[in-house]
Amino acid sequence: MRHRQVSLMAFVAAAFVLAIDCPARADESRRPNILFMFTDDQPQICMGVSGNDDIKTPNMDRLARKGRLFNNAFVTTAICCSSRASILTGQYMIRHGIKDFQKPLSAEALDQAYPTLLKQAGYRTGYLGKFAVGSPTHGQLALPSDRFDLWYGFPQSINFLQEVDGEERYLTSEMTRRAIDFLRSNPTDQPFCLTLAFKEPHGPLNYFDPEVPNVYDGVELSAPKTLTRAAYSAEPESIKESLNGGSSLRWLDDAEAHQDYLRTFYRLITRADMAVGEILAELGRLGLEDNTVVIFSSDHGSMIGAHGLSGKWIMYEESIRVPMIVYDPRLPASVQGRPIDEMVLNIDIAPTILALAGVPVPDAMQGRSLMPLLTEEATDWRTDWYYEHVYNTNPPRRPIVKTEGVRTTRWKYTRYTDSDPPLEQLFDLENDPVEQINLARDAEHANRLSRLRARCDEYRNNLQ
Repeated sequence: MRHRQVSLMAFVAAAFVLAIDCPARADESRRPNILFMFTDDQPQICMGVSGNDDIKTPNMDRLARKGRLFNNAFVTTAICCSSRASILTGQYMIRHGIKDFQKPLSAEALDQAYPTLLKQAGYRTGYLGKFAVGSPTHGQLALPSDRFDLWYGFPQSINFLQEVDGEERYLTSEMTRRAIDFLRSNPTDQPFCLTLAFKEPHGPLNYFDPEVPNVYDGVELSAPKTLTRAAYSAEPESIKESLNGGSSLRWLDDAEAHQDYLRTFYRLITRADMAVGEILAELGRLGLEDNTVVIFSSDHGSMIGAHGLSGKWIMYEESIRVPMIVYDPRLPASVQGRPIDEMVLNIDIAPTILALAGVPVPDAMQGRSLMPLLTEEATDWRTDWYYEHVYNTNPPRRPIVKTEGVRTTRWKYTRYTDSDPPLEQLFDLENDPVEQINLARDAEHANRLSRLRARCDEYRNNLQ
């Protein structure tokens, strides 16, 4: 497929000559600053460095090439509220209990979240962007501004068009401005932890930054290999009738409608990438790059047409697999830029941040610090993990199927629990990476299916 050559204009071509090109050696006795940035709905494949030749993410790519890119990073629940609670607490949903957009984390849970623990340890903390753990109608815990030194947080429903001091502002532009102010005002003798939760590429898709041109206008983009009528027809009826199988139906018969959606989706990711570049460039200008660890990820992925489906929620790779990059300028040059293949999870982010700061990791956290992988000192790592999703919608909106399962380094077992008995899928990811051949009824794999069933039950019964 031929693609039109596109200039990224000055705004992205200024992938801002990041100071991380030539990192200085940090004073090992100083506690590092921590900058954690994550997007909303960005699948792992939606970065150039992940093999997508269509998308323009020069700053994410540069960060990955100078830091450590995790090739196999996943979320344990692919929905905003649950995943963000997992990121904050380092816990599976089955433990932290955030299963919908109404319930906030308790005061006790927030006391054990990484921002509170770092603030107690002397860090200056900030949160900018979408929070989405609890409805504001449930009080202060849903928007816990008192837990941060800088707060510009929002609930789940937030528009890109914001009014600030009587003027219209694009949300990400305002977040970037406040992030840069935070960096510039930070005391030289106090470490910081700044979290930026970008809204891109999540909708609503009705307003875009008026100061940034659309570099995908008219460009032909590669569609997912499984955006086919045959792949959609092979899906279980419960999925075809679910929210995943709703709005995507038009894409099967109208390729241009899918192209329009993909152009919009990529446009938003590129806009988030621009903000990443601006903030990293400011670190360089302020001389903070030598002692600031940068983490980049997403709260979950998105199907964007794979299997003929939209949304997230279910356990297909496009939904659960996310970007994960850690840039630590203090790491030896011999490991910088080398990708990591071990399976890591969103519940690993909180213990990693605490370990970086030298703060003890609470026993309640179920994730693991990534530091042994970053330094290549890990002798063993997880070989499987548990996925769960129980959120549902209210009529007349289509339902979301309840899902749980186990992913290993090669196999994926998925169980849809709405039916009795549950509907099962078994995929050999080594020979079927796009998950089209369900082996759950294959007698040759009966023993493996039985073992993974038992492993799924074991996780569900023991993770609380």
